[in-house]
Amino acid sequence: MLDIHSNIRKSVIRSQHCQRNWDLSQPIPQTDIDLMIHSATQCPSKQNNAFYSLSVVQDRNIIEQIHNHTFGFRLFNEEQEIITNSQVLANILFVFTSVEPSSRVLDKNKLDEKSDQTIIQRDANIALGIASGYLNLTSTMLGYSTGYCACFDENDIAKIICANNPIKLLMGVGFANDDKNRYLM
Repeated sequence: MLDIHSNIRKSVIRSQHCQRNWDLSQPIPQTDIDLMIHSATQCPSKQNNAFYSLSVVQDRNIIEQIHNHTFGFRLFNEEQEIITNSQVLANILFVFTSVEPSSRVLDKNKLDEKSDQTIIQRDANIALGIASGYLNLTSTMLGYSTGYCACFDENDIAKIICANNPIKLLMGVGFANDDKNRYLM
């Protein structure tokens, strides 16, 4: 029992770290990908409603196209170039997209008050946080590294993956490049 507790504690600590460089030479087994998807899509949400959809991107060309649109926070390097968010260049990129609340969540005829929209947005944000947290911890417990990214051009990325709704969060999952510090690109 202590070994289980110790492993969970280590995974919680490791899952806090944002990985920014990757070893792309190793494939992630489909059974692991399936478990990651399961953890992100079968976690709790308000009234068990779906507040987001999940896309799983493994195509390197698409991942790199998305990466080109991840410069939202304007960090500059020594040459004064804008630095993009390399955490999305992982072996797999999970893309969380918002969805319209189901009719169980709202009655459009009654949804006139700003407070109703505020409550729905709050519930959607909580659901997204829980889902990405489950994905993060599950991936870490499987031995992978992760990197969250919320600095991106959501419209350009939506076009790249043919999404009809706003992109809310990106998470790279994969093998850390052990030859580099996780902060370095």
